[in-house]
Amino acid sequence: MNAEMSAGGITPSLSQMEFWGGAMLRAFTGDASLQWSSQTLYCGTQPQALPAPHHLEVPVAVLDQRGLLDSVGLRLQLSDEGWHRKHLPADPVERMVFELLEQLRAESLVPEAWPGARENMRQRFLHWSQAFMDSGLTESSLGVLLFTVAITAWSRLTGHEIPGHMADQAEHTRLSMASELGSHWVMLRRTREQQQLFCESALAVSRWVGQAVRAAQQEVPRGATARKRRYNFALPLHFESQSMDDMPVAQTGDSRAWASSAQSYRVFTREFDREAKAAELVRQAQLAQFRAEMDEELARAGLLQVGRLARYLQSRLATLVRDGWNWAQEEGYLDASRLSLLVSDPQQTAIFKHEAHRPVTETAVTLLLDCSGSMKAYAKPLSLLLDVLGRSLEMAGVTVEILGFSTQSWNGGRARRQWQRAGQPDLPGRLNERLHIVFKDGARRWQQSRHGIAALRKPDIFREGIDGEAVEWACQRLSERPAKRRILMVISDGCPMDTATHQANDEHYLDQHLRQVLAAHERSGDVKICALGVGLDLGVFYRRQLAVELEPGIDEALLQSVAELLCRP
Repeated sequence: MNAEMSAGGITPSLSQMEFWGGAMLRAFTGDASLQWSSQTLYCGTQPQALPAPHHLEVPVAVLDQRGLLDSVGLRLQLSDEGWHRKHLPADPVERMVFELLEQLRAESLVPEAWPGARENMRQRFLHWSQAFMDSGLTESSLGVLLFTVAITAWSRLTGHEIPGHMADQAEHTRLSMASELGSHWVMLRRTREQQQLFCESALAVSRWVGQAVRAAQQEVPRGATARKRRYNFALPLHFESQSMDDMPVAQTGDSRAWASSAQSYRVFTREFDREAKAAELVRQAQLAQFRAEMDEELARAGLLQVGRLARYLQSRLATLVRDGWNWAQEEGYLDASRLSLLVSDPQQTAIFKHEAHRPVTETAVTLLLDCSGSMKAYAKPLSLLLDVLGRSLEMAGVTVEILGFSTQSWNGGRARRQWQRAGQPDLPGRLNERLHIVFKDGARRWQQSRHGIAALRKPDIFREGIDGEAVEWACQRLSERPAKRRILMVISDGCPMDTATHQANDEHYLDQHLRQVLAAHERSGDVKICALGVGLDLGVFYRRQLAVELEPGIDEALLQSVAELLCRP
């Protein structure tokens, strides 16, 4: 891809960029499984990390995406990823520098016949460098050290000149590290065509930077180097943070398209929307295999016995209703029918009665799963979590329904093509083929539905996510359940995401609808809604929420935490 793409008046839109970007990467690498969607690189349906720091936050600007895609293509073609990962340092600072150097090595090898790609990558790196400066991170000694290393490595490897104001920012630090790194800069340039030789110098630079950062951190009082970051800029490490365990927080914003639509949600067409039973989306043989795998994993993890969790849920969700009397008690209400016993035997004191009660769990719970692409990585632990939680709730007498939401296509599918044929009217609203999935119907017992949960392990059901409509759908189904108490738990790892809708409206349009839906149910009080954030704090949307990590697997402590969230008032 090169700058000539826009020549002759051809200026691609973001959606065209995604189409062309995927085609370019496939042609570049010969890998037919690559695609570029939602500003994410996919291999098949598996998202691929872009670990270099100047790739961390994929920009929305078309020009920046050109540079990024050119850079990614070169990396895929020219870097032995196995070798690279084998030598990846464990220290986060060293790892970040090592990733940066390998990416810049690939960019430096752009063919001379591709001046457009070279210019795209130059501009992309300079935009990132400017964002680094604007963020305020260069106002700390550690920040300016990393900034200096980044732009010096970029200039030495690619031969580009550093802009004057950036050179001024880095001048003092660059001079101070010249004696330590001067010979390594030379070797990086000389060996850039041989990854194995390059790796030695790259590791040496990475170790030096890591040691310099650690030494600086020891000399500076804890917290003294902290600076307020502006514009949400971030590096792929958080050494300046006092807590390495803080969960990332979901971000959202206001939508101009929403305001222009009188704050009413629009759907361009519902013609292609579909509601399906999960078991219908998977071949029966494959479904049986998924279920067998789940049963084996549940047994291995010791999660087949759910009695303790069920008793906890019942104690928190059930209410006591009167169920006759307990007779022959030592105290309580006097039972007139037993007074004759007292007359015949003065030692007889069991002449009282108590009101008997039994727990009734008049509660319906729906677990609503976000089946967007990024959630695919958690399909296995989530299937175990839903299985255990669902069985426990049903044992506690709760009506349980398990639903999911996705789309039938990437990038809008037939709905988007219909919109294009209609002349692409402004602000079309939601622009995709919605897919709502029923993993377990609330009217069916667990034994009848346990295979449906296993369908969650089918990778290609994970596409894009339209959360607001899914919450409305789940609440509507819940309202039809005969229950006095209704609870909806949304399980997600991020904000609503549908590429075609974002591009035709703006990136926060679906966020606004989700917030509107949640606010409406909060006001009416008909359904208590909570959220389980997978690796993400969803507090920006949900008042009741819990963020958890699923990589370590499912255990009793995690299940107890999720149960407490469900029962939270």
